[in-house]
Amino acid sequence: MFTASDKELVADKKKPVENEWFCMMEGIFNTLNHTMIGVVCIYTSWLCWINGFEKLYTWHVFLTLIGYHLLMAEGIVLLYSGNGWTQKLTHSHKRTVHWLIEVVGCSCCVVGIALEIYFRESTNRRHFSSSHSIVGLVSLAFLALTLVNGLMALFAPELRRRIRPIYSKLGHYLTGTVCYVLGMVAIVLAYEKKIYRQNTITEGITMMTVFTIAVTVLSMVGVVKTVYNQVKTLAK
Repeated sequence: MFTASDKELVADKKKPVENEWFCMMEGIFNTLNHTMIGVVCIYTSWLCWINGFEKLYTWHVFLTLIGYHLLMAEGIVLLYSGNGWTQKLTHSHKRTVHWLIEVVGCSCCVVGIALEIYFRESTNRRHFSSSHSIVGLVSLAFLALTLVNGLMALFAPELRRRIRPIYSKLGHYLTGTVCYVLGMVAIVLAYEKKIYRQNTITEGITMMTVFTIAVTVLSMVGVVKTVYNQVKTLAK
């Protein structure tokens, strides 16, 4: 018969093994995420090259994809404790790199969307007439909100007399999540556009759709955990 102390000893031995398996699976999914991000970005960049960078629409596709699918995704993932290439960075360094990447990513998105608006204006085409463009516009609105409360989160210690740091950080996480997810939804909707249908095969579009959805889900794991912990803190 096992005594209570024996059962505790067995349980303690199981914990390192479970943690080892968790870390291994975490590393595998993290590597898959980075791989899928790279595949979609390289594949779409090649399609943009075929379509011609002398066209404004090509730059819209290229910049928004780089902004959302590459830079925003990597900027989010780097804060996750299981992310490989940032594990040795301190929290302060991670925050600095996060800001740099996200500012460049947001700039790419804003410029890419502005070019498309200018292109449609100059050719007398309707604005925001498709699901893709409407979702992209809403994402842009949340991008502006994210930058504002991102500044509040960055200077949370200085603003603690006016607002608790946890509120500004939670607001940044929530608006940033909506901005990113909507941006990725807009990219998935864009896979039905002419630039993809004319320059690649159906299997290529299916691959990019699956990869983009998977990247969105995997990139949100760390954010969901952080938001959950902060909500638990607020509930105490």
